[in-house]
Amino acid sequence: MKKRQYYTLEVLRTERVSPNLQRLVLTGDDLMAFPAAPPGSYIKLLFNQYGEPQTSLPQEDQKILMRTYTVRHLDPQARTLTVDFMLHGDGVEAGPASHWAQTAKVGDVIVVAGPGSSKGLAEQRDWVILLGDMTALPAISAQLEAMPKDTRGYVIINIVDAADQQSLTAPEGVEISWLTQPTSSGLAKSLHDVQWLEGTPAVWAACEFSSMRAIRSTLDVEFNVPRSQVYVTSYWREGRSEDQHKIDKRKDVESYNAAVAG
Repeated sequence: MKKRQYYTLEVLRTERVSPNLQRLVLTGDDLMAFPAAPPGSYIKLLFNQYGEPQTSLPQEDQKILMRTYTVRHLDPQARTLTVDFMLHGDGVEAGPASHWAQTAKVGDVIVVAGPGSSKGLAEQRDWVILLGDMTALPAISAQLEAMPKDTRGYVIINIVDAADQQSLTAPEGVEISWLTQPTSSGLAKSLHDVQWLEGTPAVWAACEFSSMRAIRSTLDVEFNVPRSQVYVTSYWREGRSEDQHKIDKRKDVESYNAAVAG
């Protein structure tokens, strides 16, 4: 197993991008050794057992909480790493990462691990569909910025508040739609609201667990999109911690694969 790499960073800037999205720009000399991060790569933020940011390299017997976030932007020359946080409420009940994102000050220190790479859009494709809630905004934004200029397709993003809408850089042939709803339950239905283009689509989706399952079912049953052309995942689950969500996610994948194989 590859040894996990740790980086000790500090907060350089904080910005409330929108009512429900907080941005932190992290910096530190450790970023000089940070590997190139392809679009959609992620890091893990480390917190101690009390939910406080881990400020030194963890000991082998130390209980550590890890929270996963997409790298929004990496600038090796400037030694900056940008992370966007969807805010899940206020106070410690929001979870250690969301709470820290809202309260972090310039100069605050945290240890991060990574980067890890996430699966992107299928390369063999004629057009694309990307769907997600606000937790997927950084990954969707990064993928859009890296797309060939002649890419065609659709992006559908669920936001909590109309003011959460952002200006995204995308190819001219990619149409971006915003759903303003308190939950992402409408994402699956939105697949019926776009005009499916000729040729083979590549579909990428990331959102809350229940919405993910609805999207996956819709693609399977109603649109019959080949599995090789689809990547659908959940970034979180309502009412569950990240550790609990990981267990749920693993069981769901096993159950889904067994059903497909059977």
